[in-house]
Amino acid sequence: MTTPTTSARLRDRFATLDTSTYLVSHSMGAAPLAAREALDAYWSQWAADGPEAWEIWLPQIGAIADGIGAIVGAPAGSVFLGPNVSVLPAAIATCFDFRDERNEVVYESLQFPSLTYVWNEWERFGAKVRVVASDDGRTIPTQRICASITEKTAIAVLSHAYYVSGALADVRTIQAHCRSVGAILCVDTYQTTGVVPYDVTDLDLDMATAGSHKWLCGGPGCGWIYVKPSLLERFRPAVTGWMAHAAPFAFEAAPIRFAASMYRFGTGTPTIPGYIVAKPGHDLIREVGVATIRAHNTRLTTALAEGALERGLTVNTPLDPAKRGGWIGIDFEDSERVCRGLIAERVFVDYRPGCGIRVSPHVYTTDEEIARFFAALDRLK
Repeated sequence: MTTPTTSARLRDRFATLDTSTYLVSHSMGAAPLAAREALDAYWSQWAADGPEAWEIWLPQIGAIADGIGAIVGAPAGSVFLGPNVSVLPAAIATCFDFRDERNEVVYESLQFPSLTYVWNEWERFGAKVRVVASDDGRTIPTQRICASITEKTAIAVLSHAYYVSGALADVRTIQAHCRSVGAILCVDTYQTTGVVPYDVTDLDLDMATAGSHKWLCGGPGCGWIYVKPSLLERFRPAVTGWMAHAAPFAFEAAPIRFAASMYRFGTGTPTIPGYIVAKPGHDLIREVGVATIRAHNTRLTTALAEGALERGLTVNTPLDPAKRGGWIGIDFEDSERVCRGLIAERVFVDYRPGCGIRVSPHVYTTDEEIARFFAALDRLK
């Protein structure tokens, strides 16, 4: 459990916190000061050594990936990096032959839109998309998801927590069901990594994707993918490039010889700055520990939910902490306008239709900031 002294020490390691009330880590985590140092070091290496700097940068890709893996319980070598979590699922999709009888793609109606765009486009190549409906726009019964995944399902794509409500899905049950019918499950853990403890090995997940700019405080440009080691050889992405080759610096002509490792999910020249700037955030999350972050977050999100209900406002997030991610959705008439007013006062939150104002405390958030949020909310309403 964090203490006021611990929180103060952590706050000193981030920018922005002394000039704002920062309650938007569900969207963009606060910038670690060490990230600037990492970018400066990258520029200095580039300026000093030109192309020879690749000798420094390339080995860092696997190390950064393994650092993420340590946060989510993934074995060394089972995580790889990519620019974002649209490119990586697109690469996954190319590994399936949707001309086969097992040609269905199942995802839930509360999936983040970018991923629905990716998977829906595969209907052009024979995929049959099945969308699992929500009755309330916030949750979906686990049994309904399982019933939609059958022997015809090639891959199911599931959110660990729904971006519109923060409600957690029962990934363990759904993964077990996928295993029973021979379907692959890919879990989008973007909403939970760094704030909700989970272990991909304990959950026996097939695949997971996420990124760094939310709770991992890593900024944009560093997505990642996990593949269960025993499944890796079956995936041969057609979204590819020279960094996926077994010997990239041999510069062999096509066809590609895929790397035996997770590097087979590489594409072209890697986005080194995005990876390097993300590492200090990853390091800090491992240092503090997701269980500690979760305990601090749960206490403050409970205070947010209780404060909203006391004011007669609607809370569109599960009230049971065990059933939600790291933020609280607060809605009321004209909440979008109030959200803009809060941001103008540098009380950083955001708004989503059907949810309201999303408010999230991270490990660096104080009780005083929760009080400042409600004071500003009461004034602007």
